[in-house]
Amino acid sequence: MFCKVCKLFFLMPKRIQDSMIFSAALCGILSSICTICDFSLREFGIENVLSRMGIFFAVYVSVCVVTYLILGALYKKSINLQIRGMKVSICYGDIFSCKELKVIGCDTHFDSRIDDVVIAKKSLHGQLFLQHGVVKDIKKAIRKEAERLNLAKDDSDLYDFPLGTIIRYDNNSDNNGYLMLALTKLNKDFKACSDIVTFESTLMKMWHEIDRVYASTDVAIPLLGTGITRFSDIQKDRETLLRCMLCTLNNSGITLNANIKILIYGTSKDIALYEYKNIFATVKGK
Repeated sequence: MFCKVCKLFFLMPKRIQDSMIFSAALCGILSSICTICDFSLREFGIENVLSRMGIFFAVYVSVCVVTYLILGALYKKSINLQIRGMKVSICYGDIFSCKELKVIGCDTHFDSRIDDVVIAKKSLHGQLFLQHGVVKDIKKAIRKEAERLNLAKDDSDLYDFPLGTIIRYDNNSDNNGYLMLALTKLNKDFKACSDIVTFESTLMKMWHEIDRVYASTDVAIPLLGTGITRFSDIQKDRETLLRCMLCTLNNSGITLNANIKILIYGTSKDIALYEYKNIFATVKGK
């Protein structure tokens, strides 16, 4: 019976677990203080044991609810955690408003045809080319990286970079730096397709590529895969994608000498951020 209760407890969200543990500890402390001070509910004329137990339970539940609400309010929009000594923050916001080096997901061609056919104008890829960069300078950075990797153009007169490749582009006109990531391949219909194994492999290479080019500068990364990327083997949701990003960073073996910010675009109701506070400590403890 006790084992079943324990299993049920560990299946609960971390926010509920921590609320229950904190409430139990607080009630235990208050009970000890009352015992030391020789204070009892009997002084209020409450002699019935069941009544006293009911009052204690009501206080415990009230503290649980208050703690749960406070944790939700404190970690509604952002959370900080450490992954192998690296400071990682998860928050809501727009990648282009950040001062850090900004990772921008692109196709493996880093295509400049932003026409809502090949590349969507509203995608981060499209916004970078149309609003935040100089196309000729971006193409120059792409050509330079292709030469470094000894790549030749394919039949469509474009370079095809390996998934996970990062090309650094610094826009000197506004002093913003971008890390263009080869996130997905486009099929013949210009649809960005992937699967979870390929996605995780791409993320693993991405972390090593960031380590190669970031020059000890803080890095901001959008929640990758939430755009128009289509997954063939999973039902895409933000929590799965966020967990993939954190787990691949943890397993990558790299240590960045900079802060990492993962940005979620949307409302703060989408993801329960508190569940990620001690994600790897929880895994190791199981």
